[in-house]
Amino acid sequence: MKPSRIILSGGSGFLGRVLARQLANSYRDIVVLTRTPGSAPPHTREASWDGATLGPWQKELDGADTVINLAGRSVDCR
Repeated sequence: MKPSRIILSGGSGFLGRVLARQLANSYRDIVVLTRTPGSAPPHTREASWDGATLGPWQKELDGADTVINLAGRSVDCR
């Protein structure tokens, strides 16, 4: 049986999309915390957040098996 939920903050970016695709085989529910609604990779759910304030997104953390933080500076830069 697959573990239930993984949370990827900043998961709509380059690394997050690759990681979400790999994790789709292992997790039933992948939630991407994103500042850009509509940008989450396929086979995921998204929750809006701004990285600074509490909101409805924090309910996604309840019962999550894993949280991975990918939020921060873009890797697509010098």
